Amino acid sequence: MMKISGVRIVIVGGGSSYTPELVMGLLEAQRLSVDTLTLVDVPAGQEKMDIVAHFCRRLIKKAGSAIRLETTYDRKGALAQADFVLTQFRVGGLAARAQDERIPLRYGAVGQETVGAGGFAKALRTIPVALELAKELETVNPNAWLINFTNPSGMVTQALLRHTAIRSIGLCNVPITIARTIAKALAVDPEAVSLDMFGLNHLSFVRGIYVNGQNITSLVLEFLKNPQTAVANIPDQQWNAEVIGALGMVPNPYLQYYWNPGEMVQRQRQEVEAGRGTRADIVMKVEQELFADYRNPEQVTLPEALMRRGGAYYSAVAVMLIESLALNQRQEIIVNVRNGQALPELPEDSVVEVPAMVDGRGAIPLTCGPMPASVRGLIQHVKAYEELTIDAAVTGSRQTALAALMNNPLVPSEEVARYILRDILQEHAAWLPQFA
Repeated sequence: MMKISGVRIVIVGGGSSYTPELVMGLLEAQRLSVDTLTLVDVPAGQEKMDIVAHFCRRLIKKAGSAIRLETTYDRKGALAQADFVLTQFRVGGLAARAQDERIPLRYGAVGQETVGAGGFAKALRTIPVALELAKELETVNPNAWLINFTNPSGMVTQALLRHTAIRSIGLCNVPITIARTIAKALAVDPEAVSLDMFGLNHLSFVRGIYVNGQNITSLVLEFLKNPQTAVANIPDQQWNAEVIGALGMVPNPYLQYYWNPGEMVQRQRQEVEAGRGTRADIVMKVEQELFADYRNPEQVTLPEALMRRGGAYYSAVAVMLIESLALNQRQEIIVNVRNGQALPELPEDSVVEVPAMVDGRGAIPLTCGPMPASVRGLIQHVKAYEELTIDAAVTGSRQTALAALMNNPLVPSEEVARYILRDILQEHAAWLPQFA
């Protein structure tokens, strides 16, 4: 078995509660030997990063690993030494996410951190910071790979590829979660399962499912038509049998927001009115529990609460990608990548979520062919919104920002778009200097 050693990895957003899961994935990697792992954060995140670093050092010690874990606030200095840069930062923290979720709800629109107006707000805050980081990487270390986890992953990755010259690939855990869920249900090796998946980040469809090369799509679709079956480990997410039959595909769980926005708004409002708050409020409570576990000097395994935080299998897909890039070993992985000719109905320079052949050169998207008419229009619609959002984030144009929101299918009217934009720019002003 080929193995590479001496790899240097930088995690930007190192104080995130996700970091220990990534570290555990690196410790369990069979073909990758990490020399130095550097956690980078902003000074305001010092307490969290210190807690995470101490916990991760305990994980490393227990594993008997020689990984050297460092922490720093000198992002540029850390980037200069990296082979791989993993980005998982959140501009404004969970408090800003909570506002992203609450603002649309005021006007009867879906409040969610990656789709709809909430995803729009997060993109406006995030893209300029991602580009600033990438420009630093261009200057000090242009040969490093940037692997982007930061949501909204597709838009952030498209901004990076369009406005910088760095080598960047976007990742999401939904494709691997679907594949691993199917493998678990069938009691087969996860590596035996492959997906023919196409679309955009959080707007994708599985039209082919294979186990050791055998097409089992029809069997899985029949399984999903059972009303007692949940999709992709989201307990309350069920698709109507007629919907599955009409599509002939497995929808990404985030399609619930596009196809059932009224129901999702009602659910979200009920959560807030019941005192449980938005998803961000729930995550804040989970993180309090997580960081209490991380502080515990006796804690040397990943806490159970981490599963409630979300982000399952992020480390698994990250390790797969890093191994393929570092070892120049061809492997098919579903990633967010420049479209080229993969989906001919979308612009070549847009970013899509499709299977790609990954090796030392990067990720080469596989040609998926024409999109089915049943979903093509929605995908094109959302891609137009994404392009406008990226332009607004880069230029600070209020007109472009309004055009973006008006093109978002989860914003019900131009009037609502105007109100939401006003509130976002007012309440997130500290994080949106480009609109000043």
